[in-house]
Amino acid sequence: MGSVNIILDTDIGPDCDDAGAVAVLHALSRLGEAHIVGMMHCTSSRWGAGCLDALNTYYGRSDIPVGTLKDQGFLDEERYASYNRRIAVQFPNRYRGEHLAPDALGLYRQLLTESEDASLVIAAIGPLRNLALLLREEPELVARKVKTLVVMGGSFPAGREWNFEMDPASARQVAAGWPTPILFAGYEVGCAILTGKRLLTDAPADHPVRQSYEAFGVGVAGRPSWDLIAVLLAVRGVPEEWRLSDPGTIEIAPDGTNRWLPGGGQHRYITAVDAPEAMEQLLEYWLVDMMG
Repeated sequence: MGSVNIILDTDIGPDCDDAGAVAVLHALSRLGEAHIVGMMHCTSSRWGAGCLDALNTYYGRSDIPVGTLKDQGFLDEERYASYNRRIAVQFPNRYRGEHLAPDALGLYRQLLTESEDASLVIAAIGPLRNLALLLREEPELVARKVKTLVVMGGSFPAGREWNFEMDPASARQVAAGWPTPILFAGYEVGCAILTGKRLLTDAPADHPVRQSYEAFGVGVAGRPSWDLIAVLLAVRGVPEEWRLSDPGTIEIAPDGTNRWLPGGGQHRYITAVDAPEAMEQLLEYWLVDMMG
């Protein structure tokens, strides 16, 4: 089938599952299933790009382009830097916490322009500000180059979730105007699958993903796998044992709450996850046994 050309868009820092998602993506790349085209950081934190680059460098992929949001004041409070500052400062990377990474919008434009038509999958595991800016500036480029967008966001069939709540305007813009199919992995899906338990006991103490989970404060129960699942879906598609909604449309309110409108459309969401223990074991294997 060949590898999936993927761009990861992440708010790495507020929650450690973003670091886990990066680890899973590198595992899938080593398996030959994913070609990592680039990674984008979608908040104003000065540490996000450095943290991503440090993780990529640890996995032997310092060549991966990394971009960052250039808007100021968006989720850059210290409470949202639970681990990205530590990783960016303590591990080798090109940025060392400074705003030296390329503008995510410009890097998106470059990477999409250089790609074949309908060849890219984007996995968005944070607020959708980068994608809203890209859609506003380059709608035709998005329509031509992107095959699918996978979003960790929302709660289904209705509810409220953090990624949408932090930037409802961007979520509404992407939901209403994105020109390709969108697959949503809702809050409830990741809650059913807990990972990080083996990471905290079996990974080397100096592994940056383990340190990310430790700095965030993950305990013996593990952490919900919201972002790890989104990356899995973006690369492998929907597992046979999972269930998928019929096509419909997500509607997002000004406060970030969402509801599902059935009856056709380009949106779908995961409705149930069977055998969560088997998925936990697979994700833990990728986190621990396929490290750099």
